[in-house]
Amino acid sequence: MLKILKFLSPDKKNIAIVALLLLVSTLANLALPTLMSMIVDTGINNMDINFIWKVSLVMFTIAIVGLATMIISVKISAGVTSRFSNSIRTAVFKKVNTLPFKKLNELGTGALITRSTEDIWMIEEVAYFIMRGSVTIPVLVLGGTILAVMKDAWLALIMFSSTPILLVALYFISKRIKPLWDISDKYIDKQNSIIRERLSGIRVIRAFNREDKERAKANSATKIMATNIIKSNVQTGLISPLSVFLLNIVIILIVFVGASRMENPANFLSAGDVIAIIQYVSLVMSGIISMSFAVAFLPRVKVNSKRINEVLQAESLPEANDLEKESFCGNIRFDNVSFSYEGAAEPALSEVSFNIKKGERVAFIGGTGAGKSTIVQLLMGFYPKTTGEIFFDDMPMSEMSAQRVRQNISCVLQKTTLFEGTIKSNIMMSNPSATEQQMKEAADVSELKRFIGELNNGFDYEILPNGTNLSGGQKQRISIARGLLKEAAIYLFDDSFSALDFLTESKIRKRLSKTLVEKTQLIITQRVTSAMSCDNIFVMDKGKLVAEGKHKQLLENCAVYREIYLSQTGGALK
Repeated sequence: MLKILKFLSPDKKNIAIVALLLLVSTLANLALPTLMSMIVDTGINNMDINFIWKVSLVMFTIAIVGLATMIISVKISAGVTSRFSNSIRTAVFKKVNTLPFKKLNELGTGALITRSTEDIWMIEEVAYFIMRGSVTIPVLVLGGTILAVMKDAWLALIMFSSTPILLVALYFISKRIKPLWDISDKYIDKQNSIIRERLSGIRVIRAFNREDKERAKANSATKIMATNIIKSNVQTGLISPLSVFLLNIVIILIVFVGASRMENPANFLSAGDVIAIIQYVSLVMSGIISMSFAVAFLPRVKVNSKRINEVLQAESLPEANDLEKESFCGNIRFDNVSFSYEGAAEPALSEVSFNIKKGERVAFIGGTGAGKSTIVQLLMGFYPKTTGEIFFDDMPMSEMSAQRVRQNISCVLQKTTLFEGTIKSNIMMSNPSATEQQMKEAADVSELKRFIGELNNGFDYEILPNGTNLSGGQKQRISIARGLLKEAAIYLFDDSFSALDFLTESKIRKRLSKTLVEKTQLIITQRVTSAMSCDNIFVMDKGKLVAEGKHKQLLENCAVYREIYLSQTGGALK
């Protein structure tokens, strides 16, 4: 928790101002009971209406000052906590973008969503309470106690008679609710993951009539989450009625004992003193109750802060240094590279070796699960290879930062991702410093010219989140344009033409050959038509590289390639 509170540092001055305002407001609240006792003892007893008016005016002024300082402090506090939570979210977002894919998969998207929303919101609420309670609670408890003792020490002692009972209750409540919050937060993560899977795979779920089973999974996670939250809230909810009950018992005792002590003139106790002590008891007990709620919520906050720190303290990918600024030439070599996904029974890649020279245009072809996309994941540094070594220009990838690798590779991934904005902003994302002419040339190579020409706003056409107002082919062409705009030594297209018709794909491939002269091109595909014109073709099957060569050679010598060709063309060998 202390590590997270450091995000409050930029607002030290505002926090100090809030503390000062709260001190004034709390002192104003403490002054009112004494003034009230003066009205009772002097004004009412002596029937002095002028004295009552004077003291009432002083009370009104103090109340206005207390109200004004409270309102101002609330406004400043809200700004501080808002910036505090924004700083944490920004730090979490930046950290997530530096984490290796293995760690991202370990945390899970659902958990990251919960930590960025629910957990940070809880930390924000606690920061708000700490900022305000650290001043008001000690001043209320200490000041109220001193003033009550000054009125009558015996009556002041009565108000603390209930404190041991409340502390014991708090101990047992706090001990019971921590595991409940642990479980509920885990199932909030699970619920998020299940709902995301349902939304993204709704068509598949309906096609295979799995709605009832998916709904049952979500209901089960929700039920466990809700059960633990309800149990925790019920436990926490016991604090308020218990505190109010103890407060009322204390007030009754003070009135009873106070009345007895007033009968003895030697005690110098008046009715106004008893009224003041009762009000001080209420103020002190309100401070103790607030502290009680803080103690009760401490287990949950520990869970929240621990979950956020798991992200912030996770090991990031190493950053590039000045020695790594040099660009790649474009040579790539795999030397007996193997890789297994965590928990997988079989390796995704097994002893794969190949050599790609600068300026070559090569294709990786194979069926689903052959290991093609895994090669992309390793080349981009998303996952570390299990064994073997990957070389760029004869330099081991293990000695490079992921940042340097990605700076030298322009990758158009299999899953098209577009962002809310315009066509222009989505294309320019890969190279914000590019000129508008360069952007238009990239769009032209990607066969976007005709499509954009039909739009009223042209390149300023608004794209909805994830490109939901575009077709699959349109999204792929925008992604290809975005990849082309980036200056790189290696251009990687991971099944980037799958949503395009054969004529459009053919036009784009021809333009790519002219545009990316002397640039290394890797095309990951399942289409023979995408691979057959390449300089070299690597055939993958079950995680192994089974053959390499040109189209005609592979038709004659590779059964896997020949089978793919025949299944797609349905004709004789050519």
